[in-house]
Amino acid sequence: MTPRPKESTRQKTEETRRRILEAAEAAFAAKGFDGANMREIAHAAGVNKFMLYYHFDNKESLFTQVLHSNLRPAFQQLDVILSQPLSLEEALRQVYDLYAGLFAQKGERLRAFMAREIADGAPHVRPLFASMAVRILNLWAPKIYQYLGVSSLPDRQLRQMVASIMIGIVSNFLMQPLYAEIMLVSGISLYDEDMKQHVVQFILGGVRNQMTESANNET
Repeated sequence: MTPRPKESTRQKTEETRRRILEAAEAAFAAKGFDGANMREIAHAAGVNKFMLYYHFDNKESLFTQVLHSNLRPAFQQLDVILSQPLSLEEALRQVYDLYAGLFAQKGERLRAFMAREIADGAPHVRPLFASMAVRILNLWAPKIYQYLGVSSLPDRQLRQMVASIMIGIVSNFLMQPLYAEIMLVSGISLYDEDMKQHVVQFILGGVRNQMTESANNET
């Protein structure tokens, strides 16, 4: 039987991985996947290159782990929220709070990280999103149906609505630096309750408008 590692050894290993992931996240945010250097990441984490490769086989696996450590918990929480019997409006409010919490904690670095990845064509993020797309679609669908008072929608229309909902929430936090001065002068914050309510009502109106426009096009 393989002996279990001592608690102190396990804690030391976890601490080393944490430092590596933090250093890697900073490097990828600043330089993107291609620009980040494993030797520099090892130095920033306070480990040698051999220790870095002991924990992560290559830069690809390290980047993937950084990506998952940031986004998978958010997707898991999103799944929990949408699995509850909430109205569309309440679900929107809770999802807004989810992303507000994520960006309040890691906003600047996360924005830079995502901007670099998107500029490269999102080769690492896209598969993660794609793997969860159907699940997210199926969780939003009944809430949208209930809000609109329908039993179903054409697949294309439903997908447009779900895409609009997610973009309508997440883009506020990703694009915040672009309109930071406007918000500062106006005394507005994305983390204010009235701002959340404004965004939620805007999205609800968009869902309703998409339904109306579709009905008009059919007549």
